[in-house]
Amino acid sequence: MKAFEGIDWKDRKILFHLDEDGFQPASDIARKTRLSKQVVAYRIAELQRKGILRRCCVIVNESKIGHSFFKFYLKYKSVDKKLEEEMISFFDSHPNIGLVDTCDGRFDMFIGVWAQDTHHLYRIYKELFGKYGAYFEDISLSTVETAYNSKRGYLIGEPTTSEVPLFGGEVATPFQIDCLDRKILSMLSKDARSRLVDIAKELKVTSNAVSYRIKKMKVAGIIQGARIVLDRNKIGYLSYKVLVKVDSFDEKEVHRFLLHVTQHPNIIDIDLCLGGWNIELDVEIEDYNAFRKLMLELRTEFSNLIKSYDSLLVFYEHTYTYYPMGKTYCPIKG
Repeated sequence: MKAFEGIDWKDRKILFHLDEDGFQPASDIARKTRLSKQVVAYRIAELQRKGILRRCCVIVNESKIGHSFFKFYLKYKSVDKKLEEEMISFFDSHPNIGLVDTCDGRFDMFIGVWAQDTHHLYRIYKELFGKYGAYFEDISLSTVETAYNSKRGYLIGEPTTSEVPLFGGEVATPFQIDCLDRKILSMLSKDARSRLVDIAKELKVTSNAVSYRIKKMKVAGIIQGARIVLDRNKIGYLSYKVLVKVDSFDEKEVHRFLLHVTQHPNIIDIDLCLGGWNIELDVEIEDYNAFRKLMLELRTEFSNLIKSYDSLLVFYEHTYTYYPMGKTYCPIKG
């Protein structure tokens, strides 16, 4: 499949602006793309119908509400297709798992887990691998300290402008949210473009109450925005996860690296982490040759920083949400 087969330039511009801000109305995107509001709405609906645009997902900085992000990288042992599907379904249903990807390379699957602390993480670990641990010959843990987001500049053939922290970093005092806040986050995780009136109707509160809660969580830095969940396979793009080991953690060189990769149109996520590697990159790119060229450029430009790397070809993103706890609603009291 050729890159961008099935979508035209107008679709690509719409997807780019949705990724930039998934909350913005069709009228704002129409102004930026010089299309009519009706055309924008129709094209978004068509992109969803084709499965290219899976949804727009709210970005939640869970470190603001007392959670840290961890990833388990898994290497199979005697896992067939049926067992893999069973494990994907099991992991996807867990209320602390926000990411499930299958891949090829050093690992066969990786999952993202939100936990309150290491004790909570250990409890989740036992829940997950008490059942399926025997089917993995390697379980490697990565602890994400800070995550950065870079927009999909490749959609419009332009670099992005700067690094944008998503979550993590130092948080003095976690912000307290209540059950209504959590239900709103849950609904926005399923569809960040949900109308306030529809959210209010579902939760049996007023639209003003929903609007106030969303604004409050934006001001607190809990809601960082909204981005698209894209099926890269359906636009002819490959997805890679790159696990980078650095030679020495020089702060100036790491900052220069971050500035460089967040401006690259094909690098959409960057994580600083602890574990068997120090930096993770998410790359969406047209083919293997382009990916190899990108990595050679990075190793040349940052030869004093990059010691080595492993690359995983991501087959499919089965689960993607910044707020998995919303998989199970909590009751709202009158």
